[in-house]
Amino acid sequence: LPYRVRWQDLKDLFRKAGTVLRADVSLGPDNRSRGYGTVLLATAEDATRAVEMFHGYNWQTRTLEVRPDRIAQDFDGPNSTLASPGGFHSPGNLVLPLEFLVLSRPATAAASRNLFVGNLPFHCQWQDLKDLFRQAGTILRADVALGPDGRSRGFGTVVFASEIDAERAVKMFNGYEFNGRPLKVHYDR
Repeated sequence: LPYRVRWQDLKDLFRKAGTVLRADVSLGPDNRSRGYGTVLLATAEDATRAVEMFHGYNWQTRTLEVRPDRIAQDFDGPNSTLASPGGFHSPGNLVLPLEFLVLSRPATAAASRNLFVGNLPFHCQWQDLKDLFRQAGTILRADVALGPDGRSRGFGTVVFASEIDAERAVKMFNGYEFNGRPLKVHYDR
C-alpha cells in the first residue's frame, strides 16, 4: 500500500468491489504505515470481486498485491476451498468474513475458542497479537481494543479455529512476558 494511505482510504477504494465491513492499515510502533493492510468484506463474492478488481491495480504509484487471506487447511467451513498460501502477515491480504467461517458452529463451541488477552504493550497491534498467538494454532481473528483517540487500550481478543488451539494458547501465554509485560489470557465468555 502507499505509505500515506489510511484505513478510510482503503475502505473507500474497496467499496467499489462490495460491502466493506472493516478495513485496517497496519501501523508500526511509530504510528507509520507498514505498507500493508486487510479488508473484511461482507461476502465471499465481494472478496473474489475485490481480488479481480484490485490485484495489480496501480494506486498512487504503487501496484497492489491483493489475495484472499489464508484459512486453515483442515477447516471444514464453507469457504475452506478458498485457502491460499501466504499467511495473515502478507501484504495486501483480504480477510474473508468471520460469519462465513463460523456459521455451523454452536455458540458454546465458539465461546470456548475466544480468548481475552490483557496487559498488552500499548504499541501492540492486532497483527502483532496474531503473529504471537499463531504459535498455539490456527487463528481466525485477532483484535486489539482501541480508544477514541485510536490508541491501544492494552487488551484484545483472539479467536482460534479450534478449542484445542485455544486451550494450548491459554497454557502457553497466560503469564508469558511480552515486551516486558506479563500477559493475562483467559476464555472470553
